[in-house]
Amino acid sequence: MKEDNSILSQKKIDELIKEQKYSTLIQLISKKEPCKLKQYNSIKIKNQIFRLKQDVAVCANNNDVYSGKLIKIYSFKDQNEQHVPVIQIQWYYTKQDLNLDKKFMKYISIKELFFSTHVEFLAANKLQSPIEVMSFDQYTQLEYVEETKFFSRAAIDLKTMEPMPKVTEWPKSCVCRMPQNPDIQMIQCETCGEWFHLDCVNIKSEEAEQIENYKCPGCQ
Repeated sequence: MKEDNSILSQKKIDELIKEQKYSTLIQLISKKEPCKLKQYNSIKIKNQIFRLKQDVAVCANNNDVYSGKLIKIYSFKDQNEQHVPVIQIQWYYTKQDLNLDKKFMKYISIKELFFSTHVEFLAANKLQSPIEVMSFDQYTQLEYVEETKFFSRAAIDLKTMEPMPKVTEWPKSCVCRMPQNPDIQMIQCETCGEWFHLDCVNIKSEEAEQIENYKCPGCQ
């Protein structure tokens, strides 16, 4: 009897599950037997609820933890009729991933994320915890920065590995006319409201803490 190529065998499904080739598996099921593939809006992993479009920390296949956005939640059954949950993640990139001139790297924060078009399918148990990715302005207003809080002011071009928009197009401040980095201490002029890097205006950190009303060189 001729094998029905429209049917995806359970043996093939289990083989792809074992090899963790979830992208291939989901494509095959979607094409041949879409009724076997279920989609969900949320999933509970390690007593935590994760929802679609949520920013999350994920343990990737190399066991390092990365940041991404949860964009799909799938489930299908293995040979034992057990549900196998799989997620699709759209990754954020970090400062370490950038291909950027050294003079600009100083102004990129270690808490800064760059959204990408890179997506990947992973086992749902790779989810670690929810995170929060906010705007630059929201982040700089925080009184206390928790480990799970990040910010983003640009995406990343995966061809050039540069931010989009480019760093030269970001809002600038200080006499150096460079972007702000929340990791670097700055001081605000009470007259013009501009922010200045301490190094750029020759102020030491301990001195800045004693200054109540600072006037920048242009306002003095």
